[in-house]
Amino acid sequence: MVTKTFGDKKLTIEPLSQKDLKCAKEYMDFINCLIAEDAKILMNVKKTLKQELGFVKDAVKKTKACKKIYLIAKDGKKIVANTSFELMPYKQNHIARFGIAIRNGYRGVGLGSYMMPEVMRLAKKQLKPTPKIFRLEVLENNKPAIALYKKNGFKIVAKLPKHIQYKGKLIGEYVMMRNA
Repeated sequence: MVTKTFGDKKLTIEPLSQKDLKCAKEYMDFINCLIAEDAKILMNVKKTLKQELGFVKDAVKKTKACKKIYLIAKDGKKIVANTSFELMPYKQNHIARFGIAIRNGYRGVGLGSYMMPEVMRLAKKQLKPTPKIFRLEVLENNKPAIALYKKNGFKIVAKLPKHIQYKGKLIGEYVMMRNA
């Protein structure tokens, strides 16, 4: 666990652990606030407490099995960001898929710039097998995220046109990759 200041906020960043099973409501509140604001994430249906508890249980299980690295940023008890790398299955188990989400009001203060390289470092160290490739997908209109990913060595390798429904329109999605 580390405590750092981002903007005027003091946040705690820690890996997911067994104790997070008691925090399913905080996880549900986090994802549902992103869904409510129609953030640039794939989910668009609010989660129930039961669904979110299942998600946290699965993430803890995959973390213990060294198939997922998951970091959480908290402002007190409120979850304000998460990021992860998860190994893909089967013949793609050399690829770790990245995800990050940051609550409104905590974006643009350097939190993503801190968390992304940190979770990459942990992924190389803790995932088994060690990933050879990092991969992510991002909406083509998510300029701040694309800039962050490029800053961390990711390159656009494909564009999937009209791939995602966002605010009533079909927009493209980029696939970005980098060597681990």
